[in-house]
Amino acid sequence: MASATSAAATADGHRPTPSPAPRGEPYRNHSSLDRRNLDNTGVNYNHVSYSDSWAADMQNYRTAKSTLPWLQEQHQQPVKYVTRYEKSREEREYDIVLGRYRENDKESRLQEREAIQRKHNLENSRANQLRTLQRFNMINNQPMYPGAMDPKEKQKQHPNLRKSGAEYNIVTNVPLGGAESHCPAPPGTDSRRPVREFNILTNQYHDRHEDRFEREATQAKQQAAQKFLKTRAFDPIRSIYNDEDREKEFQIRRQKEEQEHGKDRVFKLPPREQFSEGRVYNILNQRVINSSKLAAMNVKDQRALNKMQKAAFEKRMREEGEAIKNRETDRCLNRFAHERHTESQLHGYDVLSNQSYAGREAKHIAPARTHAPLSGWQTIESGLLVSNKVAQNVPSTAAAVSSNQTDAATPQAGRKDLDTRGSNILTVDQSSGAAPQSPQAIVRTGGFHA
Repeated sequence: MASATSAAATADGHRPTPSPAPRGEPYRNHSSLDRRNLDNTGVNYNHVSYSDSWAADMQNYRTAKSTLPWLQEQHQQPVKYVTRYEKSREEREYDIVLGRYRENDKESRLQEREAIQRKHNLENSRANQLRTLQRFNMINNQPMYPGAMDPKEKQKQHPNLRKSGAEYNIVTNVPLGGAESHCPAPPGTDSRRPVREFNILTNQYHDRHEDRFEREATQAKQQAAQKFLKTRAFDPIRSIYNDEDREKEFQIRRQKEEQEHGKDRVFKLPPREQFSEGRVYNILNQRVINSSKLAAMNVKDQRALNKMQKAAFEKRMREEGEAIKNRETDRCLNRFAHERHTESQLHGYDVLSNQSYAGREAKHIAPARTHAPLSGWQTIESGLLVSNKVAQNVPSTAAAVSSNQTDAATPQAGRKDLDTRGSNILTVDQSSGAAPQSPQAIVRTGGFHA
């Protein structure tokens, strides 16, 4: 039914006329919602109009389909279809191998335009060059082009103005209209132009020519001699070195070689003859002739003895290695205080597993390899160094640590189950009886037997 409206629009200049409401439909005014579909005349174009019968609606539909939606006067341009043949001709218009157009007329016109443009560019470049470079040839002073001349700026006319606005001379204080008294001119000063100390015409100095000439000649000879000696170290006429130090060194070396001359013939003999006793030392006065050969002989003779002493040597080297290793271990452990091991166990349980150190299923405390610092009497009686903090692991043949030392080393020493010092801190029983011992009698040796 919407086509009936468009058919009516074609008859009235693209403006469809409003149609009455269908039968049985009450008349409705334009509400605020329908105002957006109204134009300036108040006509609603989205409103569907119905005819009196179904046949009339069909006739309106056919009329709308058979009528053009534009005016007959507006001729539409026909659609142009571009074929592949036309595009291929355009692609083949320029020959990329020869670098020219295939049509001779088009190529000739292009060459003419390029020649004209090239000539124009050359003229502009030449003009720019003449504006910035010289206009005359630097060799023959001829103009580069006819009528060339250097530009001359026009002289500007400056008004004769005074530098001061006063009506009198500011130097002499004399009015400008009266007679002026000029100050005397200052005396002339020496020219600041530098003067050469050597006259290039007479080839002499201005002052002290003889002395300066002799000094320069001497310096020139010395420089020439130094340059000569750098390239020629040996004088073939006198058969000596030009450098005195080098000549002395050569003489000393030659004297030394003269004393050893002929001794190298021994090296050409068989090895059995070279290492013979007569060649190595003098059998009469026991003077060594060849110390290197004698040392080689002694090493050869010592090989059998070294094999017999192999076990003893290896044992000694093993003991020395173990001593070095123990010393390094003691030094490593002595860097840390004994309290470092005991303070971590003062709270009575393991901070990671919360397992108690006392009671049933108590966690075993690993004995520390260090001990608390020794007192003065303990150091004297044990014989250990004051700086020694390491307790050696020895068979458990000594008694436990005394109670008074336990109290001094551990704050919670009152509880036997919190003993954190370990069993490697030994005490020595110096009395043979079973009577109670005094604190001086119990000496902590740090793992060593007193």
